[in-house]
Amino acid sequence: MSRTIGSWMKKNVISIGADATLLQAARLLAKEQIGTLPVVDEAGILIGISSMQKIVRFFLPDFINVVEDVDFVRDFGAIDIPSPIDIKKASKISIKDMMDEPVSVEKDSSLMRALAIMITHDLLDLPIVHKGKLVGIASRVDIGRAFLHSWLDELPKPKKNKRN
Repeated sequence: MSRTIGSWMKKNVISIGADATLLQAARLLAKEQIGTLPVVDEAGILIGISSMQKIVRFFLPDFINVVEDVDFVRDFGAIDIPSPIDIKKASKISIKDMMDEPVSVEKDSSLMRALAIMITHDLLDLPIVHKGKLVGIASRVDIGRAFLHSWLDELPKPKKNKRN
């Protein structure tokens, strides 16, 4: 059994081009039901990463980002829907302005290296590259599944009962 991240990653990775807008990224995240959105250039090279969390925060009222305890607010009412102004603004902001530097590993990296990088950078999903080009994405669940398979394969096989 392979212990490289390339053997356990999802190969059908959803990404977005660097020329996309924040609104396009929001639509893609919602449509594809994903939380991490790698940003690639025309050649498929990973140049950045954005996330559901980062994009949703753009649409939240500013006070939510500064108030530590919003439990005292009983109902946010109309302010829980983004204003037309925010939506219009999101259609003019480039995803390049809302992306972070990418954290990734090569597809031949070990599972342990991939997990260590995810933990160190507090990532739920990790882009996988080959010579800089995005080739997959792996979650903590993918890595956990790989470890479980590996460990379970090491267990002795149960002996079959012989009946006469």
